[in-house]
This record gives sequence, C-alpha cells and structure tokens, in this order.
Amino acid sequence: MKKFLELSKMPLIVAITAAVIYCLDALIAPNIVEGATFLWIAFVAWTVSTGMNFKDMIKMLIGVVVGFLFAVGMIYFGQLFDTQVVGISIAGLIGIFVTNFIIMYFENFKKLWLNSLAGIFIGIAMTFSGLGVGMSPNSFANAGIMIGTILLYCIIGMACSFITTFLHGKWKKKPNFVETKENVEKLENKKEV
Repeated sequence: MKKFLELSKMPLIVAITAAVIYCLDALIAPNIVEGATFLWIAFVAWTVSTGMNFKDMIKMLIGVVVGFLFAVGMIYFGQLFDTQVVGISIAGLIGIFVTNFIIMYFENFKKLWLNSLAGIFIGIAMTFSGLGVGMSPNSFANAGIMIGTILLYCIIGMACSFITTFLHGKWKKKPNFVETKENVEKLENKKEV
C-alpha cells in the first residue's frame, strides 16, 4: 500500500491541477461566450509547455499572438475572393502556403523571439477553434476579447505546466521515489519471466 501511495502522488497532483483548470473554466468561460468552454486551450498550452523554462514560455506567448495575427490575416484574405477550383479555395490555399512558409522562416531569427513554432501554431489553431464557439475577430473589440481569452487560457495552462514540472522534479529526486520505482520495476521483471 505504501508503494501505491508513493507512486500515486504525481498522478494525484496532475489530477487535482486538471480539476482546478476545469473549475476555473466553469467560472470564466460563461462570462466570455455563453455555453462555451475553453478548456482545450489550457490543456494544449499545458501539454506543449511542459518542461519549458520561463524564457521559452514567454516566447511561446509571443508566438501565440503572432499566430493569432496570421490566423486573422488568413480569415480576411480568404474573404477577399471566393474563387474555388475543384472545391479548393484558392485564397485558402495561398494563405496556408504563405503563412507556413513565413512561420517556418522565422525559425532562422532566434534573436527576434519569433521562433516559437509551437506558440505560433497554437495561436493559429486556437483562433480557428474560437470560430467554432462563436468568437470572431470581425471588430477590434471582438479580436481583443478573442486574443485575450486565448492568452488567459494559455497562461493558465502554462502555470499548470510550471507547477507540475516543478513538483515532478522535486518528487523524482526523493530517495523514496527512486527506491519505490526500482522495487516496482523488479516486480514487473519477475512477472515477465
């Protein structure tokens, strides 16, 4: 039972942290869009930023804003002309091609802090996902609410990442964890033989 409890500490911390995100979303989301949830943003940010240092998390947030701007650009570019060939939007095709080329080119400019590919693609994905819950960057006010929501939930997810990474690092250094893990591995090896 002692081994089970020792090995359950980290999963319990992650479960509690996830439950806190759920509660925060239940309190925040209805004030932004009725009937919406933005849990996915926090969980994606938590997953992607796990193991990142503080500097990389800031770069990721900058990337999210850059990705948001690219997504808004693609939305408006797509509205300029609605020509389709074999069911494929030409504006969408050009927008995707140009956007991805520029984003990947940013990787060459490490001093500009625009090289957070994960952040940029999260910003794009979250912007398009926001359209699915009735959010739209069709005015400056709506765009502000949209990017504010995305950034708020990214920060919540990154805070959870920081907490769990920090506690996981402390927990793994404990002698009791190492001993318990080694004992569990020995038991598993015996079962396989």
